[in-house]
Amino acid sequence: MNPVQKTNEWFIENGYIDPMEIIDHNGNLDLPEAFMQIFFAYNQHNVEEGKAWDNWPEWELVLTSMKVELPIEDPENDTPNIVAERAHWLRLMQFMHENENIKIDGYTITIEGKHGHQFTFDMSIEHDTWVSPRSLDEHYKKMNDSDRARVPWRRNVLEYFSRYIIEHSHGEYWICPEHVPEYGGKQTLYTHGNQCCIDKPEDDNFPLAMFSLIQLCIDDTEIWKIQFEQDMKDIEHHEFMEREWPGGRPDQDWEYQ
Repeated sequence: MNPVQKTNEWFIENGYIDPMEIIDHNGNLDLPEAFMQIFFAYNQHNVEEGKAWDNWPEWELVLTSMKVELPIEDPENDTPNIVAERAHWLRLMQFMHENENIKIDGYTITIEGKHGHQFTFDMSIEHDTWVSPRSLDEHYKKMNDSDRARVPWRRNVLEYFSRYIIEHSHGEYWICPEHVPEYGGKQTLYTHGNQCCIDKPEDDNFPLAMFSLIQLCIDDTEIWKIQFEQDMKDIEHHEFMEREWPGGRPDQDWEYQ
């Protein structure tokens, strides 16, 4: 990241558009497209020169739901983890801006996989996660505005969406795509839905995990292997439960609590 922050005047003096003219300061900057525009506005020179985005926005990120320690650079107090997370945000925003496989509609991200499948989810900046597709609009619409007015610091709770849910275009009762090594053309008892769960690695920050998720969807191969193997584990667990407790597990079976 540049040791010297480029100011708005720098952009004007060097023939670029003032970031103030690009960013909609009165709009919803948590929408992925608007959020990405903040980073683009401060990296116009890198876009033109084909370089990595390395210029952190001056202050506009305070208008988003980004974690409070990230929006403003503070070299004297920033920890290595904070510096690394900012770098991951810059990398993710550039990747999303440049990649033609990624489409954005409101909160919803759609990824076109290289084998023809689509993967869809909502990007939640407020909760640092991806959630079930087309759910955030409903979530924010149904949040109780009066409660938020009485307790303005209260962050939204997860009432109208589920974390880590990805929707795919392969349909229900899907057969593992033929191009997937080992499992191609096979089906299990549990590959019945058009959604799957891809958890965020515990040690990854959100932009790093999001970058990996998008690459997984574009690759359009490993994501099917992950789900197929999870389905096989679910079958194995179900068969174990049926063998041990054919009539259902007793409530007092403390050994397996």
